[in-house]
Amino acid sequence: MNKRDELRYQRATAVRTFGQERTADFPQTSKAAELFATITAQLAKLIIVMADQKPARIDKQPLLKKLEADCRKIARTARAIGLDADDASFAMPYRMPDKNGETVLLTHVDTLRAQLQDQPGDSAQTQQTKLTLRARFAAYELPLDFIDKLGQRADAIRTASRTNQGENQEGVENTMRISQLLDDIADTIRKLDAIMVNKYAAEAEKLRKRPETTYSGS
Repeated sequence: MNKRDELRYQRATAVRTFGQERTADFPQTSKAAELFATITAQLAKLIIVMADQKPARIDKQPLLKKLEADCRKIARTARAIGLDADDASFAMPYRMPDKNGETVLLTHVDTLRAQLQDQPGDSAQTQQTKLTLRARFAAYELPLDFIDKLGQRADAIRTASRTNQGENQEGVENTMRISQLLDDIADTIRKLDAIMVNKYAAEAEKLRKRPETTYSGS
């Protein structure tokens, strides 16, 4: 909630408390009692929506750190393979990107997968070439399925991004719902305000003690 809605919520709870403390002044059959009950019900709905307001976001940072670490292992291993084969150019396709960021890293992973992981439509010769490449990395003690695990991490990050986007949208919708509920409560408070002024018109002390922040219109 924003600051304004927080203040409106605090006012609503104060109104509820005001009514609970003065039940003797308002018979159950009175309009005021009906309105106080309405506020209690409205607050119950509001609390449910507030509980769902904070998006259940997935923290992608641990996934990104692991993915980057895996990519660095591949780059380091590729440099070693290049030294072993006396071919400095071997490591070039596997080197880390010059720029940082999730999108850049995921694009780099896609490139690695295209080079090392079997893809639909690969010919038998291409599959054999990739198998030979993976074996060269495995000789340096990378797991045989290292490229598959790399892809799984990247897919998990993309799934988390989609989930977070959905949660953000839900959070926006909940915020709008909270504001609407508070608008409804404000209308109820205005009705009670009229009753309080009339009820305590002849009781200046009670009217004076009426919490202005509780019953001021908004």
